[in-house]
Amino acid sequence: MVSVCALGSNSGGQLATGTLDDAHCPTPCVFAGDPGSGSSWHVAGGGNHAFMWSPDGGRLLASGSSRDGELGTGLAGGAPVTAWTQVSPPAAGVRQVACGWNHTLLLDGTGCVWAAGSNSFGQLGQPAAQPGSPPRNGAWTRVVPGARDPAPPPAFVAVACGMRHSLALSEDGAVYGWGANRCGQLGLEPDRAAPNIPAAACVSAGLPAIAMVACGRSHSILLARDRTTVFVAGQDTYAQCGPSDAAPVAGTWRSFQLPRPALKLCAGWDFGAALLLPPDDGPAGGRVVAWGRSDHCQLACRAPSRRCSRDLVEVPLAGVRDLACGSNHCVAATRDGAVYAWGWNEHGNAGDPSLADVAQPLPVSTGQRAAAAVGCAYGSTFLVVQ
Repeated sequence: MVSVCALGSNSGGQLATGTLDDAHCPTPCVFAGDPGSGSSWHVAGGGNHAFMWSPDGGRLLASGSSRDGELGTGLAGGAPVTAWTQVSPPAAGVRQVACGWNHTLLLDGTGCVWAAGSNSFGQLGQPAAQPGSPPRNGAWTRVVPGARDPAPPPAFVAVACGMRHSLALSEDGAVYGWGANRCGQLGLEPDRAAPNIPAAACVSAGLPAIAMVACGRSHSILLARDRTTVFVAGQDTYAQCGPSDAAPVAGTWRSFQLPRPALKLCAGWDFGAALLLPPDDGPAGGRVVAWGRSDHCQLACRAPSRRCSRDLVEVPLAGVRDLACGSNHCVAATRDGAVYAWGWNEHGNAGDPSLADVAQPLPVSTGQRAAAAVGCAYGSTFLVVQ
């Protein structure tokens, strides 16, 4: 049977430990039914909710708050779900799930994108609710590009959620965005009179084909298919745009180069991170570089000035094969099955029961079992163990 441990914030029941209590050390999750076998399940979470899906895409489990319908059960409100509970996906095959503060995106096996939860900022890809009606939706609704974009809708291969904005990557390398854009996080010039984009629109015009997408709270990160060229747009208060030139290359997108090709792209609220291929003469497994805010040691260091770093900072950890970012902390799994965490730790989400911020990668116990995958909600950590 699949085995998952969780730690950190649990105010919505998102840890699926059967309670609403925070967990300051890895705690076994509970399941409302038999999830089946396998250790390669995927986990993703948001503000107070989380999802798991099986490697074949055939099973979808959810936990946490459904106050705004973000669990996609067809209902908004009700008691928190405190155990991993099977929910019905909107279509056959789950390829990926991404979670925002109180909305969720699901990519199905045919390349269609579905959304559930709050639509207060257009993050579901629909016009905002009429005055007097709740701006939320407990049912999955399909996201399709607006009238200005070509029909039929493209097939998508990846999705990402910011706090209140959404991105989807098409199979031809174009990026579509919708939701909040007050900071230009969708790569489009913000309009104070209409700061939200309620219909999916192509936001990568003028950029090369994109391979990966990630979202922070109010910024977005794209990685070109060369795996070294990064495009960043949105808020830059904490140097989230990294070592990019101040002049946009298209829309509000700015660009910089990674030192080596990236295997994975991640983002926290106000920082970015990339798992890089090791150098030719380096150890097996990748290295992590990060940039942006580090007042809670999100970059595995305390930045010397303004509590952030515009330069890329290499995390002192080798042999990394998986990486996940919460709102202000990071978790990594190494090739030998070990797990390390660092950053903000107010709820024990970075693995230190003292609740002090973790400045360097700290080993997180997996009970003598190897970690197959790691995942994060905003203030929580999940470990899928073998």
